[in-house]
Amino acid sequence: MTLSFSSSFSPSADEVLKDQIYIGNLWAAQSDETKQQYRITHIVSVCPEFPSTGVNHLVIPVDDSEYDDLLIHLPDACRFIEDALSDGGRVLIHCVMGISRSATVVAAYLMKTRSLSTAAAISFIKDCRPQVQPNYGFVKQLDTFLESGYAPCATHPAYISWKKKQKRDVTAFLNHLIDCVDIVPDTLILSSEFPSEPDQVELLLFDFGITHFLSLAPTEVSSSIPPNVVHHHLDIDTPDELILALGSACDFIRDAVTGGGKVLVHSLLEARACTVVGAYLMASRHISSEAAAGVIQDALPLFEPTLNFTRALSMFAACKFNPTVDHPAMVAHKVAAVGLPTFQPPADSGTNLQAAVVQNAEVLTRTAAAIMSETGIDMSAFGDALAAIQQKASLAHSTSAAVVG
Repeated sequence: MTLSFSSSFSPSADEVLKDQIYIGNLWAAQSDETKQQYRITHIVSVCPEFPSTGVNHLVIPVDDSEYDDLLIHLPDACRFIEDALSDGGRVLIHCVMGISRSATVVAAYLMKTRSLSTAAAISFIKDCRPQVQPNYGFVKQLDTFLESGYAPCATHPAYISWKKKQKRDVTAFLNHLIDCVDIVPDTLILSSEFPSEPDQVELLLFDFGITHFLSLAPTEVSSSIPPNVVHHHLDIDTPDELILALGSACDFIRDAVTGGGKVLVHSLLEARACTVVGAYLMASRHISSEAAAGVIQDALPLFEPTLNFTRALSMFAACKFNPTVDHPAMVAHKVAAVGLPTFQPPADSGTNLQAAVVQNAEVLTRTAAAIMSETGIDMSAFGDALAAIQQKASLAHSTSAAVVG
């Protein structure tokens, strides 16, 4: 298929090597004005949309698919470029958008002629044209291009090895992409799987335009997060630790979104990532936990709110979106979890009643101390617990006086 230059897209080209190599989109290759501006003599079309126009025009008819084999064409492409430059020519290398396929060919040429690694070659091109990024399949093919000594062919061991693993590796990467779900379009994404291979990490974040990455334990995220992505990790073990972390997690997401960023929230426990996303929806939209759960289920129809999910968002709301250890709602939550005994006054003599008051007060005191030891509640919260004990004891004393009287 040939795309007409009358398309709404405009020509776009950038110089990679001064007076030698240029990278651009389809419309730049079809534009006489652009070719005259850069004095282009040779064209490499890394797409089937622009049929050859003559001997100075090499066409490599591959699609921008991770499964397509561009590797086998790279030696011919490099020879064509080298021959053109040796004759004093200027080469425009393009695909449709000038992002993936054309960048792969330019990278291969730089790797061969300048002994660059795959990453270094791509970085070199990005300095000239920031939007470029070969897809995952093509990045792995560039690695194989290097391993094969820049001469891949159907019988080369490196090519054969790559061919055997290609479909499996690409499918694994694409499955990671599928696992990423838009909760708030162009703003907030959720995932329960994340790649460990550095190339996959970088490309996944690039493909989704991620600027901020929030990970929650448990996770197997490696240290290969690109430096241009802000990474914040929450190392939490228990449901209550998650509740207490919701405020800082929401702050991280809010700051990123306010600055025009896009956030990926990840945990191997999907319910845990959903809890953070739900809390952010509640705080940013001023909606109930039920409404937040509904938004998540619209994006993740198979998600069923767990007891911990529901309890965490209920506590988040009770704490007015700022849960802390000594917040009254959290203290009450801990007290309920431990289970304070209820005072039961006996129906016989006052002496026995007074003994019951002392006994119950001691039990309550020990229970409050246990709460403080287990939860780390500060002294003011402990004082509140003692006040409750005193109130129960006062009530018992009043009852005792009434019986004796």
